[in-house]
Amino acid sequence: FTALVDKGYHNGREIASCKENNITTIVAQPDQGKSNENGTQPEYFVTKFIYNKEANTYTCPQGATLSTTGRWHKKTGRTEESGYRFQKYRTPACKTCPVKDQCT
Repeated sequence: FTALVDKGYHNGREIASCKENNITTIVAQPDQGKSNENGTQPEYFVTKFIYNKEANTYTCPQGATLSTTGRWHKKTGRTEESGYRFQKYRTPACKTCPVKDQCT
């Protein structure tokens, strides 16, 4: 069985469920932020941040390390099943970063 999924109308839990049930899933990768002259520029999209699994940190394109308190937050969806949990990552370096206005 193969499922074709419209980008933006799925979450990781749904994709994992398809994988567990041997359903081949085809989905376009959603855009990560938008670029405009007053907002996030492509070189600072979330996809440009490097994740360190062992330390559970991200490194931004400027080299600053973002860490989390470990607290999980919940993003609700249209249904209980479409929501997801996430952690926030931050660094005090953002306060003085010279490209803060271009960053995500």
